Amino acid sequence: MSKKGLNSNEVKKRNRSKILRILRNGIEISRKDLSDQMGLTKAGISTIVSEMIEEGVIIETGSQENGGLGRNRVTLEINKNFGYVLGLSFTETHLTLLISNVLGQTIDLYTQDYSQLETVETESLLTLVIDKSLYLLWNNNIDKSSVLGFGIGYIGGLKNIDVKKIEIEIKKRLNIEVFSDNNVKALAMSQMDFTPQDKSDNFLFVKYGPGLGMAIVQNGSIINGFDKRAGEIGHTIIAPHLETSCRCGRKGCLESLISEKGIIKDLEEQGDSYLSLILDKSRSIIDYQQVNSLLEKEDPITLSIFQPRYEHFSKSLANSIILFNPEYVCVYGSIFNQSKIFSMISDSVDDYLGTNTNVKVILSNLDLNNSALGSVALALRYTFYNNGAFKETIDENLNSAPI
Repeated sequence: MSKKGLNSNEVKKRNRSKILRILRNGIEISRKDLSDQMGLTKAGISTIVSEMIEEGVIIETGSQENGGLGRNRVTLEINKNFGYVLGLSFTETHLTLLISNVLGQTIDLYTQDYSQLETVETESLLTLVIDKSLYLLWNNNIDKSSVLGFGIGYIGGLKNIDVKKIEIEIKKRLNIEVFSDNNVKALAMSQMDFTPQDKSDNFLFVKYGPGLGMAIVQNGSIINGFDKRAGEIGHTIIAPHLETSCRCGRKGCLESLISEKGIIKDLEEQGDSYLSLILDKSRSIIDYQQVNSLLEKEDPITLSIFQPRYEHFSKSLANSIILFNPEYVCVYGSIFNQSKIFSMISDSVDDYLGTNTNVKVILSNLDLNNSALGSVALALRYTFYNNGAFKETIDENLNSAPI
């Protein structure tokens, strides 16, 4: 194929990708709207749209009133049933597997606590994931040929779980493309691609619970760093003199100081009266609604356990804002849904930043009970949105930024 032909295909792919992103983020979009937003001629847009309709990628759904001037405009949507992806999330305590359509909408979901398994190691988990993936497809009458890809989100430092081997074996056994990344970065992709909140090309996405992580979004792309470890706010050194140990091997890092495992240990030391704050010790789940209520009442024991931790966290957030200059910080985790806790953290961040820096902390609206949403977003980027729904160009998009 000639160089000119390759360039032509690349332009077509980019234009199709832009169309998909506009349709995903908007409502009642017509061909004229696409033409106006993309700067292409109506004829050019019509040609591309006709091709995508013929392939079943997008569909015509209705019409817009045109003020009596000519024909009504036909509106377009992405065909949500064009294809599906599987998403898998590994956390410290459990795994989540789900199937989603191309709009990122969850069709079915499976969650497994490690504590309920006889063994937690690569081979047994791989068998479980393969079996449950096939079951989710069968249970929802989805043919495997309709699956565009498989995304995996994972935390660092997983014991006895070789994510790379699981990735390779899933690709081999299910015969589909597999993509993996850090779970916080994957969730940041979901925040960017599938939420109706105000969009920004420059923000920090911070996940708290049960671990702590951050994704840095600059100019619309997630910063990875030399070996994909950029943004590990949880492993920045805060108080080395405290000699707290962490799974990363360092002493005094932020995650070890504010982790829910440490909080649970402190609550247990207070006796029976505070044990009700621990909902599930094996999964490090704390009753933050009750914690919030006690903080509002200025309970001295609760304040002594949580306030110093939130100060450490707020200081690190403020330093990250100073370093990376984001438009805002988007936080994800059950603690942030509690008004007193959220205000303690956001007010403290404001105090550290001072009056010359106006960067707000906002709540993510992603489902807190579905960590695999990020894995789905990861797979959809590389199998649908980045390549304009050209299945044959998936491999070219593994490292590409959003178009």
